[in-house]
Amino acid sequence: MVDLPAIAGGSPVRTQYLVFGSPSIGEEEISEVSQSMRSGWVGTGPKVKKFEEQFKKFKNCRHAIAVSSCTAALHLSLLVLEVKTGDEVITTPLTFASTANSIVHVGAKPVFADVEVETMNIDPAEVEKRSTERRRRSSRSI
Repeated sequence: MVDLPAIAGGSPVRTQYLVFGSPSIGEEEISEVSQSMRSGWVGTGPKVKKFEEQFKKFKNCRHAIAVSSCTAALHLSLLVLEVKTGDEVITTPLTFASTANSIVHVGAKPVFADVEVETMNIDPAEVEKRSTERRRRSSRSI
């Protein structure tokens, strides 16, 4: 007999809700957010500039740009690499939707290559299999 999943009337696997991420938010974090809200700078502003400067020092690099999300960072990366309409970008389907959405947003086509079972990273052999003349290659590194 096959056990049904809970959604189909079977027994639940767990009794407590599975939390994917539980941030540690203390009084210091609450105070920082409160100060930011009161300052009127809820986007790019002095705290973002300070963060970028501190991050540059931490990474020992010349440039650092803070963005609002990983989706924005992926989009910006594709723009910097000059990916455009008609290009193909090979990625893994084992990722968040914004990976493919960012590719589509610049007018390119996402092409999916599977991952290696051992590493769970994109499989270079699968990347080569899916490469065409429209695959966007860049000599720029970001």
